[in-house]
Amino acid sequence: MKIASLTERERKIIAVAIENKGARNKVIADQLHISEHTLRNHLAAIYRKLGVNGRIELYLYAVSHGLNTHLC
Repeated sequence: MKIASLTERERKIIAVAIENKGARNKVIADQLHISEHTLRNHLAAIYRKLGVNGRIELYLYAVSHGLNTHLC
């Protein structure tokens, strides 16, 4: 299953991205105490693993698969 391939850190990033939907990467990176560059690298890996093309699709995927209630 695609979700099983996510690391704990990637799940945390998804949770923060969902909590802050519409927020700029800087806001999400600051909350995670990482650089924007590192956040973009994590998001690219997450998109690849889940087969989505961006934050909107990530949000829709997470909500439709119940990730928004099972993260962190």
